[in-house]
Amino acid sequence: MRRLAAGHAALAVKLTAAVVLFGLSMAVRAPAAEFTGGYDGIGDAAGVELTLQQVGIRVVGRLTTPGGSVYAINGERAGGDAGDAQGALRLSGGTSDAAFFHIEERPLGLQFLFIPSSAGKPDMASSREFSFLKRGVRPAVPAQPESRFLPAPPPGARADITMFIDQFRRWDPRDTTRLYASLDDRSRGLILLYDHATAELMWRICEAAPAEGSREAARLTEMLERQQTDCATYLPLVEAARESGVFPEFLRRAQFQFEIVRATALCDRGETPSAKCADVSALGAPLILRWRRAGSIMADMARSGGARPGGAPAPSTDEGAGTAVPERNPAHHAPLAAPRAQPDDAGVSDFEPDISTRTLPVQHPMRLPLSRPGG
Repeated sequence: MRRLAAGHAALAVKLTAAVVLFGLSMAVRAPAAEFTGGYDGIGDAAGVELTLQQVGIRVVGRLTTPGGSVYAINGERAGGDAGDAQGALRLSGGTSDAAFFHIEERPLGLQFLFIPSSAGKPDMASSREFSFLKRGVRPAVPAQPESRFLPAPPPGARADITMFIDQFRRWDPRDTTRLYASLDDRSRGLILLYDHATAELMWRICEAAPAEGSREAARLTEMLERQQTDCATYLPLVEAARESGVFPEFLRRAQFQFEIVRATALCDRGETPSAKCADVSALGAPLILRWRRAGSIMADMARSGGARPGGAPAPSTDEGAGTAVPERNPAHHAPLAAPRAQPDDAGVSDFEPDISTRTLPVQHPMRLPLSRPGG
């Protein structure tokens, strides 16, 4: 009996081990899912539709582009029914292969490599990779990131111009619009004297799209009438400028002008010595004289970087003026110096003036107003 029980125990151990090994083998060698089904392009493939049918190792189907071109797919899965698929693409109505393809399975769809044909051979150097999501599959919705905006004064509060200049870039555009509208007439008029400062603010307020008939909409209309443009015309120019690679330079120029506005407001309040206020006036006067329309500033940046929506050439005239944009002044449009470290005051301005160095040979890296020697 003991010998029989021991034999049964040994047999049970062997059977258990066999089951475990079989399960591991099946897990490793489990066949990949079939490619059969419909797929929608995402990312660079947005608008492209892919339909596949797998029969054994054969994979056939259709690839349709947004422009209406249809490719017939004819290929097979390499290495049996669990491998990647590859084969040829033939344009509808064509008599020869127009391209080749390679498909790899992904958790929510597949990756499609489109390989143009060159003299009947795959041109790998010109190949492009596209991602497709299987229809009926919904990717997990990522958690919403925390707002990148800082809290602004509540509705009904009025903004002081110095606080507005110091913080408006860190507010939600709708808060920026609301608090700009709360500024007094003199403060708003002072900002509108400076072209780059106005151009930046108008961009942010246009994006906020204030409700028609609101005080915010009235303030925006005030800016747009002075510029002889509208948001529908202006925002595409801004987007082209942002793609040009020189937009950070524009923001630095705008910040310098905002610093002059801030310093001027402090002088008006009598909070700054008259000698320093004279320096502020000397810096601001040339900028006011060189005032340009916001659309012209943005178009000039887009032209510098070669960026235009849809590949259209940048306009050669100032919006609404009908006059040619003057030739770029190398001194006026030269890249600004990088910010310099100021260990004693992390909040000081490092922005250079938007005027010729021949007009202003001294660069001021500190917050305005500036100090006179011995002042």
